[in-house]
Order: sequence, then C-alpha cells, then structure tokens
Amino acid sequence: MRKLGQPLAFNHGTLPMVQPMKKLFCATLLSALFVPASAQVNAKGVVQVGLGVGLGAHATHFNSEVRFGNLAMKHSDDDGAVTVTFPIEVQYGMADRFSLGICLEPGRYLDSAGTHPNALFLLALSPRFYAVNKDHFAVLFDLDLGLNYLQIESRSLVAKVKDRYHGGYFRPGCALQWYFGETVGLNVGLYYTAHTFKWKDRDPDDPILDAANYSATLKTSGVLFQAGLQAKF
Repeated sequence: MRKLGQPLAFNHGTLPMVQPMKKLFCATLLSALFVPASAQVNAKGVVQVGLGVGLGAHATHFNSEVRFGNLAMKHSDDDGAVTVTFPIEVQYGMADRFSLGICLEPGRYLDSAGTHPNALFLLALSPRFYAVNKDHFAVLFDLDLGLNYLQIESRSLVAKVKDRYHGGYFRPGCALQWYFGETVGLNVGLYYTAHTFKWKDRDPDDPILDAANYSATLKTSGVLFQAGLQAKF
C-alpha cells in the first residue's frame, strides 16, 4: 500500500502498449486534417429527396377557335399569370457529375382575370449535371421535360364550369445546393419555363362547344424561382 506523501509509481510494463496507441492517434489526426474528404453532394448510387416551393411569373398567349362548317371565329389574347407550386423531387446519382430523377409538382395558377381556384399539376423527368460537386456544396444545371395539367374554374352564363387543359413543358435552369452535414441541406434555383396547354374538355359538358368544334391553346413563358429542403441517403 502506498504511504501518504509517497509519489505515484507507474508500471513500466504498460509503456509498450501506450506507444502504439499514441502513434495510431497521431496518424488518425493527420489523416483527418490533411487527407481530402471523399464525400460529395452527388455520387453514383446516392439518392436525393427534395421538397420546396416555386414562385413563377409568366407571359401568356391564348388562342381559341369556334368553327361552324366553313365559318370560323378566332380569338387571341395576351396576358400574364403567376404560379405557386410545391415540387417533390427524387434524384438518383448515375455518376459523380450526373443524376436522373422525377419531379411531381402540384400547385395553383392565377391569371389577371382572378379566376379561382385554378389547379395546376406538373410531372417531369429531370436530368441534372453537376458543374461543381464538392463536399456539402454543389452547382448544377437542370432540365425538366414533362407533362402538365391545368384546370380553370370560371362562371358561364348559367353555372360554374371547369375547363381542362393538357400539354407539355420544358424548364432549363441552374441551382445551388448546400448541405449542413451528411444528410440535410438547402437548395435554391432559377429557371426559364415554357408551357403549352391544349384545351381538352369542359365540365359540365357544353353541347354548343361540342357542336362548334371548339379548340383552344394557352402558351406561357417566364421565370421561376425555387427554394426548399433536401436530404440524401
């Protein structure tokens, strides 16, 4: 038993075990400080999931035609519209610089007539090219190619009616991604967007439109800002 005031004595037989542990600790520390991180925002096999909001401003051009036999009445109108959408995205890394995914985007469409509610839904294939692909940060170029659906509710002379439009769109743009850690991050993007909507039908059916071979096309072009949260696995 050690007497009071007697200095502590170390067991020198333990020193051979301490030295390798010190060397291992130093090697691990040096590796963490000087070896570049291999993690990137995108890589082969990485899955990214995003949820956000998009605000768009669009110039619109509307053409319609009513035809009775050889008699045709045409109408066109230029206007503007705003959209609010909520993109839900899933991306799969095909390579370090390339990913492919899909985007589902429900939302609302509002023109200057103030018709309400106008339901908008977009479905797109979304390839991405990562121009900058660093640890926790990326700059990417995006091109959405997809289908659109628009339902405009308005009031005719006798009742409320719903006009349905289907078509396609494309949306090139650029986005930035920041990850706070290994899993959760933010993204912001700016896009050019162009849509073509073709009139399909009206609910309830209008026998006059059916008899008149009514047709209409709505074309829009504008800019869209998106921001949201994302996670990768």
